[in-house]
Amino acid sequence: MLATTKRRARKLLAIILTPVLPIMGKRALNLTTRMVNPKHKLYIPFPLGVEGFFAALEKQGADHVVLRWFEELPHIEAGHDLDILVADDAVNRVRGFLSTWPLGQKIDMYSETGLNRTGYQPEKLRNVPAFPSDIARTLLDGAIMRPGGWAVPSPVEHFLGLAYHAVYLKGHDSGLPADKALPALKAGSRDYAEVLTNLAGDIGREIEHPVTMKSLDNMLAEEGWKPGKEHLAALADVNPWIDLQC
Repeated sequence: MLATTKRRARKLLAIILTPVLPIMGKRALNLTTRMVNPKHKLYIPFPLGVEGFFAALEKQGADHVVLRWFEELPHIEAGHDLDILVADDAVNRVRGFLSTWPLGQKIDMYSETGLNRTGYQPEKLRNVPAFPSDIARTLLDGAIMRPGGWAVPSPVEHFLGLAYHAVYLKGHDSGLPADKALPALKAGSRDYAEVLTNLAGDIGREIEHPVTMKSLDNMLAEEGWKPGKEHLAALADVNPWIDLQC
């Protein structure tokens, strides 16, 4: 509750200060930005918008893939981020369209190797990529371009990528139980069990029920999508389930 109140206060302050940004000196602007955006989150500015952002990526030929929850693009549900993976050589070009001023559409940008704060939770982990580099490249190479200018994963990679996200990145926050013998520790913001079951059906696969983190971990290992020990150890700093189960 306190964290939510602080976020709202920072957003209100950003709204109030926006009209005076053009007359701020560089140092004052940097200090103010750090105050209203202490985690250095990235945003698509309002003047550009989501459609304009993807149009710019298409014009630049920036290799990218929107990882999940892309079905309603360019609309993004209020309160949710845009999750995008970009090629290492496109990081600077994509970042050039974004802002650290915390108004607009929040975006989580990952790269193949997590360079320049494009790893997973960069405010907590140091340059730890969200995906192993070979899986990141698989997602980028298999991406399908949609008419609006955004690329999305192939159906198989969408399913595997979402399972990966639920297990190795979200962990207990996914709302999935650790295994059959235990209840879920938290309520997730999405129903991962239902979504993954539907995605599996779309590609002609079946997944073990009940859907648990352990069952998905086993499936991902069989598919070659389980990170190596070093990568898992790094992610375990923000996902305690990994320490206990992997």
